[in-house]
Parts: sequence; structure tokens; C-alpha cells
Amino acid sequence: MSIKVQAKTDTSFLFSGLSATKDNGFNSMSWLKDYGLVKSGAYSKLMKAYYSDDEGDTSKAAKSVVSDKAKLMSANKTVADSYNKISESAKTVQDSVKKIQEAAANDTELLISSVKSFVTGFNSMIDAAADSSVKNDYSISGRISVLSSLSNGYTEKLTSVGVLRRPAGKLEIDEDKLKEAKAEDIKELFAEKSSFGYGVSMSAEMIQDNASYAATRQSLYNASGFANAGSYGYMFDQFT
Repeated sequence: MSIKVQAKTDTSFLFSGLSATKDNGFNSMSWLKDYGLVKSGAYSKLMKAYYSDDEGDTSKAAKSVVSDKAKLMSANKTVADSYNKISESAKTVQDSVKKIQEAAANDTELLISSVKSFVTGFNSMIDAAADSSVKNDYSISGRISVLSSLSNGYTEKLTSVGVLRRPAGKLEIDEDKLKEAKAEDIKELFAEKSSFGYGVSMSAEMIQDNASYAATRQSLYNASGFANAGSYGYMFDQFT
């Protein structure tokens, strides 16, 4: 099977679809880099070298490039997964606080389940942020430290509604105390402005934003298959 490519020699055609804005124009031009690699034969050179029966220097070099690229993509995906876990946990915290805020005072079942969900999200966020691949990101770790200090300042009130502080800044549910807690005490602690829950939710929102951005930044390619950032040039030209 052969593939025919109809080339346009009029260079104005190549740029006719570009937006006038700087950002959109740059993104639109990203296909030119890929087109250039195909037209120059760089991809063909790489594939021929990679699948060559001759295990010469060129073939080994090609396989090394592919292997290194695969390792980099795998490592970036692992880091992105960690950031996504942080983002998801932070969202759980925010959603739980919102449910407590909107719950009726006599809806004990919803209040209890929302507090449990809050604690689960809170602990998951701390665990995910402690992962070795992201723990040195201060945009995350700095906010996690704020959460730890915040819960430390509310230890007595948290305990009174069945939420206990544990090592590493995490929380734990005391089922019996939580069931006995008054609805107004739960709402005061988690739903009122300047309350523990309100403060945690605000920090969780910032953590979610930072983690979501960091996860996106780790992606090497966008949905269209083009490089998101950076210019790799014609690095395959060596495989002749």
C-alpha cells in the first residue's frame, strides 16, 4: 500500500490557517515540525535503523533514543498520576465541605457521611503529596503544611465531634462520638466562614489548581499527538 501526499509549493498556503494571536499561531504551527520530520525522511531513518537486522552502532543508537524516550514518558506519567491523585483528593475535600454547608440541620445521615468523606479526602491528599515524585514541590507541600497547622489549632473542637488528629497530620473518625455529635456543632466546625472546614476547603482548592497544572505540565504530548512544549529539532538526522 502506498500513501500519496499532495504537496503545496505555495508557502502562503502553509500559513493561511494560522490565527493572528501569538499563542494560537504557535500551536497551529506545531504541525509544521512533524511535517518537516516526515518530509526530511527523519522518521524513516529512525524506523529503518531501529528495525535493522544489523546490530551496528546506528541501530543501537536508534534503540537507545527510543528506549530513553520511553523511560522519560513513563516517568512523567508516574509523576502526573501522583499529581492527579492529589487533585482528586482535594476535590473530595471541597465537595464534602459543600455538602455539609448545604445539608439541613436535621439531616444527620448526610452530615455524618460528609464528615467521613472529608476525612478520607483529607488523608488521601496528605498521602499523595508525600509521594517521592512530588513531595519536593513546594506549591503542594507548603499548602499541606498549612492544613496540618490548621487542624492542630482545632484539635479540641475536632475531637468533640469525633474527628481525631493522628501522626503525620492525618485525621481519624471516632464513629461513636461522630454519631453523638450535634448537627449544629458539625456545621459550625465545617460549614461556617472562618471555620476549620472552610479554611481547609480554601487551601484544598489551591492545592487542586496547582496539582492539576503540574499534572498537565508533565504530559509530553497533547491529544493531537504534537509536542506540548520545547523543540526537539531533527535529532534523528544522525541515523543515515
